[in-house]
Amino acid sequence: MLVAGCGGGSSKHPSSSAGSAAAHRLLAQTFDGHHGINSGVITLDLRVVPTGSSSIKGPIELAFGGPFMDKGTGKLPESDFTISISAEGHQGALQVISAGGKGYITVSGQSYRMPASSYKSLESGLGSLAASGTASGTKSGQSAFSKLGIKPLGWLIRPQIVGSATVGGVATQHVRAGLDATAMLHDFSRLLGKVGSLGVSAASSLPTSISSATQRSIARALGSPSFNVWTGAADKLIRELTVSATVPVTGATRTALGGMRSATLTLGFEYSRVNQPQTITVPTTTKPYSVFRAQFSTILQEIESGLVGSGSDTSTTGGSGGTGTDQKYTHCITAAAGDVAKMQKCSKLLAAG
Repeated sequence: MLVAGCGGGSSKHPSSSAGSAAAHRLLAQTFDGHHGINSGVITLDLRVVPTGSSSIKGPIELAFGGPFMDKGTGKLPESDFTISISAEGHQGALQVISAGGKGYITVSGQSYRMPASSYKSLESGLGSLAASGTASGTKSGQSAFSKLGIKPLGWLIRPQIVGSATVGGVATQHVRAGLDATAMLHDFSRLLGKVGSLGVSAASSLPTSISSATQRSIARALGSPSFNVWTGAADKLIRELTVSATVPVTGATRTALGGMRSATLTLGFEYSRVNQPQTITVPTTTKPYSVFRAQFSTILQEIESGLVGSGSDTSTTGGSGGTGTDQKYTHCITAAAGDVAKMQKCSKLLAAG
């Protein structure tokens, strides 16, 4: 994993680190410079490691990433991104592919073609973001960080160049710094307000900001986070970035989480195979998107109502939301209780829808 392997490189610490001013210059070139990134593989990884809990014993990890490739002016980038989550021995993944002006979602090896409206809404936002960080490399362009209102340079305290490392086959310089948690959270609050501009429909369920009081509370809990970045020695492109902090858990929260004393949070970001050819493979067989929508709805309903593995009878009709066909399909899938043959028969309910 990204945060465990540090990009595959090993730091070599010099006898004395360079001054903070030199580190600031290097970081300014990295974050404020205008770099031409036309293709590559991006990885974003959030890992939570609990300590002392009797109920949550293993790490919780959320990851996003995959290859992308710019197709030129006026065209949306092609990409193959996977969103995955793992916790307590359970894993799940969702693959989203954009290629040839079409979008696909793949779950458990089965692919579904996205409706044109859903695809255009999603890609107009993601395409705009990708173009800001990939195209042309001209001085008039905005970086992806700037477009999202994120200014990492404003988070850092006493940065130092502490060594060098090879990350993904590229020579890099390693900068370490303390982190101003309040400044970071201020940017994250602004980021929430911009998520809606990316065209992601799920954004409507997210808060649009973090209150100042909440920011201060979280900042106190985070204490003194650490920041590390590995930037290309020649091109000053980010190859890896990590932010980590240990959060103490006390009071009623500790009790509710099985006696958890603390949790170590690590956020990792990595670019690899920058400006190298990428292969985006389009699924050869697909099912109607309505099948995916109903299955996904079923999963959410089971999680929310605690029906997973309970064998509860949810075949009764009623409720609100969704079409009658979708509701019948949802009830059929739930009643199948994991029997693949029965679940396949449920698909007949969608034929008329």
